[in-house]
Amino acid sequence: MQVARIFVTDEFMSLRNWHDLYVDFYNLKVCGEHPPYWGRDAAMWQKPFGKVQLTDSHLVEVRWSQISDPFKRTIKETESDHDSWLLYAFDTVDNRYLLLTVFGPNAHVSDEFQAFVRELDAKIVKPWIVGRGEHFEPPEDYEP
Repeated sequence: MQVARIFVTDEFMSLRNWHDLYVDFYNLKVCGEHPPYWGRDAAMWQKPFGKVQLTDSHLVEVRWSQISDPFKRTIKETESDHDSWLLYAFDTVDNRYLLLTVFGPNAHVSDEFQAFVRELDAKIVKPWIVGRGEHFEPPEDYEP
C-alpha cells in the first residue's frame, strides 16, 4: 500500500496553527503516532468524513495524557465549551486525506453541524474525491 498523502484546504490554512495540526495529523496517519493531547480519531457516519477530537482545555489534556487508548479520549458534557473537531475527508481509493477545518467549540451539540458538513461535502469533498478539487499538499520541508 502506498503512503498516505495529506492535502489541506485554503480554509484549513487560515487557521492560526494549521501547520502544527497538519504535522500532527501526518504523524498520526502516516507514522502511527497519536499525539497525547489529541482525543479520539474516528470515521463519521457521513462518509468519507472523519474527525479528531481536540480541546483547548489544559485540564482535559492532563486527563487524556493518563488514558493510553486514544479512542477513550473524549469530552464530557460538562466540558462542551472545550469541544472541537478537526474535520477531514478520506479517499480510500487513492489513500489520501484532505484536512478541512476545525469545528467547535460545542462540536457535539451544535445545531449547525449537519448543514455545515453537507456544505463541505458538496463544495469541497465531492469535487476532491473525483479529482476536480485542487488543494495544497505541503512538501516535507515546508515552513509556513
